[in-house]
Amino acid sequence: MVQEGLEKGLIDYGKLPSVDVERDEETVWTTGIDWIQENLECCGITDGYDWSRNAGAATWWISITGGNHINDTPDSCCVTISEKCGVGMAVQGVQSTVHEDGCFSFVKNWVEDKSNLMGICGLIFIVVEIFNIIIACVLRRSIMA
Repeated sequence: MVQEGLEKGLIDYGKLPSVDVERDEETVWTTGIDWIQENLECCGITDGYDWSRNAGAATWWISITGGNHINDTPDSCCVTISEKCGVGMAVQGVQSTVHEDGCFSFVKNWVEDKSNLMGICGLIFIVVEIFNIIIACVLRRSIMA
Protein backbone atom coordinates (compact mmCIF):
# COMPACT_ATOMS: atom_id res chain seq x y z
CA MET A 1 0.00 0.00 0.00
CA VAL A 2 2.76 2.45 0.92
CA GLN A 3 4.81 1.55 -2.14
CA GLU A 4 1.76 1.92 -4.42
CA GLY A 5 1.14 5.40 -3.02
CA LEU A 6 4.73 6.43 -3.61
CA GLU A 7 4.65 5.00 -7.14
CA LYS A 8 1.46 6.99 -7.91
CA GLY A 9 3.13 10.06 -6.47
CA LEU A 10 6.13 9.64 -8.75
CA ILE A 11 3.94 9.11 -11.82
CA ASP A 12 2.00 12.36 -11.24
CA TYR A 13 4.79 14.39 -9.66
CA GLY A 14 5.05 17.95 -10.98
CA LYS A 15 1.73 18.12 -12.81
CA LEU A 16 0.08 21.50 -12.72
CA PRO A 17 -3.49 21.90 -11.40
CA SER A 18 -5.85 20.62 -14.04
CA VAL A 19 -9.60 20.92 -13.45
CA ASP A 20 -10.41 21.87 -9.88
CA VAL A 21 -7.58 23.75 -8.17
CA GLU A 22 -9.03 23.20 -4.68
CA ARG A 23 -9.30 19.42 -5.06
CA ASP A 24 -6.36 18.83 -7.42
CA GLU A 25 -4.73 15.47 -6.64
CA GLU A 26 -1.61 16.14 -8.70
CA THR A 27 -0.71 19.15 -6.58
CA VAL A 28 -1.30 17.08 -3.45
CA TRP A 29 1.00 14.33 -4.74
CA THR A 30 3.76 16.81 -5.57
CA THR A 31 3.46 18.53 -2.19
CA GLY A 32 3.33 15.18 -0.39
CA ILE A 33 6.36 13.71 -2.16
CA ASP A 34 8.33 16.92 -1.54
CA TRP A 35 7.37 16.89 2.16
CA ILE A 36 8.38 13.25 2.53
CA GLN A 37 11.71 13.73 0.77
CA GLU A 38 12.59 16.90 2.69
CA ASN A 39 11.51 15.78 6.16
CA LEU A 40 12.52 12.13 6.03
CA GLU A 41 15.74 12.99 4.16
CA CYS A 42 15.25 10.45 1.39
CA CYS A 43 14.91 10.46 -2.39
CA GLY A 44 12.64 8.43 -4.69
CA ILE A 45 11.18 5.06 -3.74
CA THR A 46 14.40 3.05 -3.59
CA ASP A 47 16.90 5.83 -4.37
CA GLY A 48 17.33 9.00 -6.45
CA TYR A 49 17.71 6.92 -9.61
CA ASP A 50 13.91 6.42 -9.55
CA TRP A 51 13.59 9.93 -11.01
CA SER A 52 15.65 9.10 -14.15
CA ARG A 53 14.30 8.32 -17.60
CA ASN A 54 15.84 4.83 -17.45
CA ALA A 55 13.93 3.94 -14.27
CA GLY A 56 10.66 5.04 -15.92
CA ALA A 57 8.85 5.64 -12.62
CA ALA A 58 8.31 9.41 -12.79
CA THR A 59 6.63 9.42 -16.20
CA TRP A 60 5.28 12.99 -16.23
CA TRP A 61 8.43 14.41 -14.61
CA ILE A 62 10.67 13.02 -17.37
CA SER A 63 8.31 13.44 -20.37
CA ILE A 64 9.01 16.13 -22.94
CA THR A 65 5.44 17.46 -22.68
CA GLY A 66 5.66 17.39 -18.89
CA GLY A 67 8.64 18.38 -16.83
CA ASN A 68 11.35 17.26 -19.29
CA HIS A 69 13.69 16.38 -16.42
CA ILE A 70 15.49 13.44 -18.01
CA ASN A 71 18.11 12.88 -15.29
CA ASP A 72 17.01 15.36 -12.63
CA THR A 73 15.75 14.77 -9.12
CA PRO A 74 13.38 17.26 -7.48
CA ASP A 75 15.11 19.85 -5.32
CA SER A 76 13.45 18.22 -2.30
CA CYS A 77 15.92 15.31 -2.72
CA CYS A 78 18.94 17.52 -2.12
CA VAL A 79 20.89 17.39 1.12
CA THR A 80 21.10 21.18 1.04
CA ILE A 81 18.01 22.46 -0.79
CA SER A 82 18.57 25.24 -3.30
CA GLU A 83 17.20 26.22 -6.71
CA LYS A 84 17.98 23.49 -9.31
CA CYS A 85 20.22 21.52 -6.93
CA GLY A 86 18.76 18.26 -8.29
CA VAL A 87 19.68 18.87 -11.94
CA GLY A 88 21.56 15.83 -13.31
CA MET A 89 21.44 13.99 -9.98
CA ALA A 90 19.20 11.06 -11.07
CA VAL A 91 22.16 9.20 -12.52
CA GLN A 92 23.61 6.23 -10.66
CA GLY A 93 26.93 7.07 -9.04
CA VAL A 94 26.45 10.86 -9.25
CA GLN A 95 24.12 11.32 -6.29
CA SER A 96 26.54 12.90 -3.83
CA THR A 97 24.42 16.01 -3.18
CA VAL A 98 21.08 14.20 -2.90
CA HIS A 99 19.85 11.82 -0.21
CA GLU A 100 20.99 8.32 -1.09
CA ASP A 101 18.27 6.32 0.66
CA GLY A 102 14.86 5.76 -0.87
CA CYS A 103 11.68 6.83 0.91
CA PHE A 104 9.84 3.48 0.91
CA SER A 105 11.51 2.05 4.01
CA PHE A 106 11.25 5.39 5.87
CA VAL A 107 7.54 5.84 5.06
CA LYS A 108 6.74 2.20 5.81
CA ASN A 109 8.41 2.42 9.22
CA TRP A 110 6.73 5.78 9.96
CA VAL A 111 3.27 4.38 9.13
CA GLU A 112 3.93 1.25 11.20
CA ASP A 113 5.08 3.34 14.17
CA LYS A 114 2.00 5.56 13.97
CA SER A 115 -0.36 2.61 13.54
CA ASN A 116 0.96 1.04 16.74
CA LEU A 117 0.30 4.30 18.58
CA MET A 118 -3.22 4.50 17.13
CA GLY A 119 -3.86 0.89 18.16
CA ILE A 120 -2.80 1.64 21.73
CA CYS A 121 -5.03 4.75 21.79
CA GLY A 122 -7.93 2.67 20.47
CA LEU A 123 -7.48 0.05 23.19
CA ILE A 124 -7.35 2.73 25.89
CA PHE A 125 -10.52 4.26 24.47
CA ILE A 126 -12.29 0.87 24.56
CA VAL A 127 -11.27 0.30 28.19
CA VAL A 128 -12.52 3.77 29.18
CA GLU A 129 -15.82 3.17 27.38
CA ILE A 130 -16.32 -0.20 29.10
CA PHE A 131 -15.61 1.49 32.44
CA ASN A 132 -18.20 4.19 31.58
CA ILE A 133 -20.80 1.55 30.72
CA ILE A 134 -20.21 -0.19 34.06
CA ILE A 135 -20.53 3.11 35.95
CA ALA A 136 -23.73 3.94 34.02
CA CYS A 137 -25.23 0.53 34.89
CA VAL A 138 -24.35 0.95 38.58
CA LEU A 139 -25.88 4.45 38.64
CA ARG A 140 -29.02 3.22 36.90
CA ARG A 141 -29.37 0.38 39.35
CA SER A 142 -28.97 2.73 42.34
CA ILE A 143 -31.54 5.16 40.90
CA MET A 144 -34.06 2.36 40.24
CA ALA A 145 -33.69 0.87 43.71
